[in-house]
Amino acid sequence: MCGIAAVITSSGPARPMDLALLRHRGPDAQAEWTSPDGRVWLGHTRLAIVDLSPTGAQPMHDPETGNVIIFNGEIYNHRSLRAELGATGVTWMGTSDTETLLVAYRVWGERMLKRLKGMFALIIFDAASNQLFAARGPLGIKPLYYMRSRGVIRFASEVRMLLAGTEAVYDRRGVGAYLQWGACPEGELLFRKVRSVPAGHWMRVQPDITVETVCYWPEKIYPLIPAADAPARVRRLVEQAVESHLMADVPVASFLSGGIDSSIVTALASRAMSPARLQTFSVGFPHAAFDETDVAAEVARRYNTDHHRIEISDDEAIALVQDAVRMMDVPSLDAINTYIVSKKVADFGIKVALSGLGSDELFGGYPSFHDAPILRRLAAVPQWLRRLTSVFGSFGARIADLPAGNLIEIAIWRRRLWSDAMLRRAGLPVRPLRTLRPPELGDDFARISWAEMTVYMRQMLLRDSDQMSMAVSLELRVPFLDQELIEYVLSIPAREKTRFGTPKGLLVEACRDLMPEQVYNRPKMGFALPMDAWMRGPLRAFKLAGLEEVERLQILAPGAVAWMREEFEGGKVHWTRLWSLVVLGHYLKKIGHTVAFEHSTAAHAA
Repeated sequence: MCGIAAVITSSGPARPMDLALLRHRGPDAQAEWTSPDGRVWLGHTRLAIVDLSPTGAQPMHDPETGNVIIFNGEIYNHRSLRAELGATGVTWMGTSDTETLLVAYRVWGERMLKRLKGMFALIIFDAASNQLFAARGPLGIKPLYYMRSRGVIRFASEVRMLLAGTEAVYDRRGVGAYLQWGACPEGELLFRKVRSVPAGHWMRVQPDITVETVCYWPEKIYPLIPAADAPARVRRLVEQAVESHLMADVPVASFLSGGIDSSIVTALASRAMSPARLQTFSVGFPHAAFDETDVAAEVARRYNTDHHRIEISDDEAIALVQDAVRMMDVPSLDAINTYIVSKKVADFGIKVALSGLGSDELFGGYPSFHDAPILRRLAAVPQWLRRLTSVFGSFGARIADLPAGNLIEIAIWRRRLWSDAMLRRAGLPVRPLRTLRPPELGDDFARISWAEMTVYMRQMLLRDSDQMSMAVSLELRVPFLDQELIEYVLSIPAREKTRFGTPKGLLVEACRDLMPEQVYNRPKMGFALPMDAWMRGPLRAFKLAGLEEVERLQILAPGAVAWMREEFEGGKVHWTRLWSLVVLGHYLKKIGHTVAFEHSTAAHAA
């Protein structure tokens, strides 16, 4: 896992970016390369995990073609790809997956992307064409941002690097999109010129800076298939995914919360590593309602892991909450939990940890799988009639915005944080979420899975997991997002996923023997913090400081911040609505003097 950056110009020398800004992503080494004509610059910071020797260092040069690669991620099937490429007479210099990618591009070009299993963002200087080739993995687990201006395109693993030394111009469309979703959609990243390479796409940048962008995943159609042996096949695929995610030349640990997902990952990883002992970590709080560490300890005992139960006091947790906000590369409502766990695990010297992220989206662990079909029927009620229900509370006000007909759009709508009415009162524009066109899916369950994976998971959970783990130089791996597993489960008929009568019933049935009964036979708890109480108490000063910055910058309509604060203090809105403003204020304060807002009278219209 690493930090990558690149610059390509249409004429004149490429100006290097400051790699120190990505040092936390790769503290083990850093290096850079400039093309012979000076128009292309590549930079890399290394977190050494596979092939720790100098032969794994980047930027990496292909002596046969002159191509040069920088790569962030892991290719879990790179050894099998090496075996295939070896038939072409390749002489390998080392054992890294980076070298595998470089040779795969030499042999297969962009067609190599469909052969890869892993998480990745990569950039290759193609010496023969004098172009840059950039690509991002199918699920978008690893980020890749870019900014274009005056004959120059710059790429980086983090937005902060693109903004360095520039005037970061925000517009209210981006602010509105952030508040609407609690995270920045990939097409509305607060900043007018910053964009994200879409997940499952590759880009070619020509010498004159023209850009070609092509989608290589997903396929257009995922038809339903017979699935009489679904539990057995799911089990095999999950086992294969977990085992492949153990590929490393450093120890791999596992987050163990005590829930279904982390318990399955821990169980299978422990079996695959035997006789070596897997290190596991759980974080506990004084609040019993937020603590699942006793269940986690039972799983650890069953698999004889080297288990660490980390106790965090309220005071320490509150300090870590504030640190997490300060560490954010892009503002997010969430991310705090991931930062706390990642920080404590990294303090033990761990470089790689497994996470259970992705299971809820795939196997139906969210209420949306039950709610979205009901909401689709509610959407058939005329909007004027739905607006009348606002007198019954905030839910009534929200359903006035409910889109009609399309189940994917309804499932996405359910993840909204601020309603249209709230945005208008704040003087912000209301814009529909722009998403990539979904493939043809066989039933409503698969459509809701797609909505959850491509919006909530990608723009919040995955981005937060990356920015918060890499802030402390920890690589987070997500076996449930194995591409083969995802494509198979999307194709299983809904009746096979729901016939067991419980959320994620198919996954539980496939892996029941791996877990103590108390793991799956209890309500879903999750890793929660008492944020509402803290915002009224020990985080009050931090909250007010963030809100004051939003007011100072005049981002919202006059009085909007005070209104939202009063709504929170009166218990009329959930703490998350106000917290999104608190995070925004602190984020903009961190950016500091480089901030410029595009003001407009129309933006403050009610």
